[in-house]
Amino acid sequence: MSMGELLLLALVGFFVIGPERLPAAIRAVAGMATQAKQYATAVKDQVGEAADLAEVRRQLDELREPLAEIRSADPRRAWREALRDEPAAPAPAPRPVRRSGRPGMPVAPPAGAASEAPVP
Repeated sequence: MSMGELLLLALVGFFVIGPERLPAAIRAVAGMATQAKQYATAVKDQVGEAADLAEVRRQLDELREPLAEIRSADPRRAWREALRDEPAAPAPAPRPVRRSGRPGMPVAPPAGAASEAPVP
């Protein structure tokens, strides 16, 4: 409200209410304005608390699902499933036999060759 509007209200109040009751009416209006402001502040605080509480509840709901999975986890079952699901690993390829060129060391035949050892 502008100053002109307040002045107009004061003049109307002065003529309608009268000069004797005007101070009491102003105090009553000021008291109601103060109560309305306090009420608005309380409502704003409650809405803020409710919003904060809703955020906390949302965060708790986000945590409940992983916690439920952890609580229901059975490590033995998980291992069985992991071992069952993986394909069998191929057998490792045979390692080639190294030939030794050192004196006194036997020489291994090449892989796949028939052994032609002399018969005594």
